[in-house]
Amino acid sequence: MPKYKIMSAPGPVTLPLATTFVDKYMPKANPTFVTVYLYGLRLCYMAGVEADNKKIAEDLDILESDVYKAFQYWEAQGIVKLTGDGVQYLDLTIAEPEPKPQKPRYSAGEISDIIDNNDEIKFLIRHAEDIFGKTLSGGETSTLLSFYDWLKLPIEVILMLLEHCASLHKTNMRYAEKVAIAWANDGIDTIEKAQEHLKNSDKRQKVSRSFKRLFRITGRDISDAEYAHILQWTEDMKMEQALIKAAYEKTLAKTGNISFPYMNAILQSWYKQGICRVDDIPQDEPKNPARKQRESKFNSYEEKHNYDLDDIEKRSIEKRLKQLQ
Repeated sequence: MPKYKIMSAPGPVTLPLATTFVDKYMPKANPTFVTVYLYGLRLCYMAGVEADNKKIAEDLDILESDVYKAFQYWEAQGIVKLTGDGVQYLDLTIAEPEPKPQKPRYSAGEISDIIDNNDEIKFLIRHAEDIFGKTLSGGETSTLLSFYDWLKLPIEVILMLLEHCASLHKTNMRYAEKVAIAWANDGIDTIEKAQEHLKNSDKRQKVSRSFKRLFRITGRDISDAEYAHILQWTEDMKMEQALIKAAYEKTLAKTGNISFPYMNAILQSWYKQGICRVDDIPQDEPKNPARKQRESKFNSYEEKHNYDLDDIEKRSIEKRLKQLQ
């Protein structure tokens, strides 16, 4: 397991947390990754302190693999650098690069000239019309061209993007533009990266559908943070869905609604006890707390109203006999 030496000099009691981190990076990050980043930043201002994945995981009461994933994630975001000596936190106060130029708009004459002089663009437009099953308007063609010279996506990646949109029955260029901008921002600029992205997207849709049914979530999608929890439970902790359902039932019984942090606390506790299946739950702990609670209330009702059915029937008969006299 790699050992991280947090490199810095002693500093003030307050941490110089860049607003760029809060505004740009924190909102879309896994909360656990944010916690690791902030804790590591604190260690940067503790002179002579060394910490590895295991130590940080113990201090934060999280999985050691989460610490590793967190630093890998932040390195991919470009705000820390993993070196042979440890983790280097980069200065986020440095001015960011100039924004990309505005989306170009082409006149009909410009579009005609581009098509006549560029066989790749001619190929792109012809196949785009085949994929969408229609002749592109001037505005749609202009938008399509911008994927190539504004977003800098290769022709083959653009065609794969259009195929993906068509598979979702989204054959309008406005939707394709949103996807193209997202791909460009995420650096999806090769066939291999596009294939991996689509594979992960398909996996997320399947997992989300399954757990939305399990958690009875309607009217909204599984959030990024919730999905990260689900992957942690199912892939890192190797927990079966039935055990996650048991934690969900226990959460409902305790809080009255779904709470991913509460569920995570239950599952983390079980994981530390070596519980990864429903059958591993101790006998004295209910596997379906909500059901047990309902049974308990029913039993309590019966105990309070312990009627003698024979006596009731006898009195009923006597009453009917008196009415007949």
